[in-house]
Amino acid sequence: MRQILILSLCLLSLGLSTDADAKRKKKKRKGPLPAGWVDGEEGQPACYNPPNWDEFNTIDRKMMRSEVMDEMLGQWKGNRSDGVSFSEVTIDKVDTVLLGRPDRVEEVSAENFSLCQAGNRVAWEEWAARLPGKLTAGECNTPFDYTLFDHVNIDTGWQRNRPICKGNKVMIHASIKDLYKIKDDGPWITVAGDPAMPTTGSSDWPCNIEGCMAGILMLRFNGESGQSSIYVVGPELVFTAPEHGSIEYRINDTEFFDNKWRKQGGIVDHASIEISPTR
Repeated sequence: MRQILILSLCLLSLGLSTDADAKRKKKKRKGPLPAGWVDGEEGQPACYNPPNWDEFNTIDRKMMRSEVMDEMLGQWKGNRSDGVSFSEVTIDKVDTVLLGRPDRVEEVSAENFSLCQAGNRVAWEEWAARLPGKLTAGECNTPFDYTLFDHVNIDTGWQRNRPICKGNKVMIHASIKDLYKIKDDGPWITVAGDPAMPTTGSSDWPCNIEGCMAGILMLRFNGESGQSSIYVVGPELVFTAPEHGSIEYRINDTEFFDNKWRKQGGIVDHASIEISPTR
């Protein structure tokens, strides 16, 4: 009987010890979490907690950004074998954007840590997929800082769509030595258009603002906002982009099947066009 009582007390003591240990393990950490990998809740991956950036000097801070970025993207790539694996396309895009904006690593890594700890992997990866657009919002990586040489095409619509950034100022210049017709029985005209046939106010013509006429060279600006605007070019126009977008050009015509260039001997006219940055 005495032996049974002693055994019961031992088992009770062992049980109490186990419960106490479990409670100690479940006890929440006090104070700030340490920088580096922090273990997640049961069934959740560890999450990388970025450091206190203000503790570093300029050089060390730059090096730490690179280290934090490697750890974060490494987990996204599945290197930790913790069940986390993001799209390669997402990873490549985020990597490219952050390499050009290393200071943004600080805020991105903090958001990444919070989303990792939240435990919703779908929301976490969706956030990562949206990052490139968020980090580059309002930026323009395609300035019109080169010169485009081409020939005006008179048998098609809008042509040579080219990106341009807000504030870019370009000179559009086209040859007025080359002649063409837009009607079999019409006059020979240049990119300056047919002054005998104004199209201002006519909705049947693509160019119907003030100064428009049949056959004239015109420009269309397509803004990121979704708005498009028509400009009369003729022989020359200086254009400044009001927002990020693209530009393209064509002659003002409704049909192209009967258009033709003047031919003299074996030489066929072709009006050149040049678009170049200017101040």
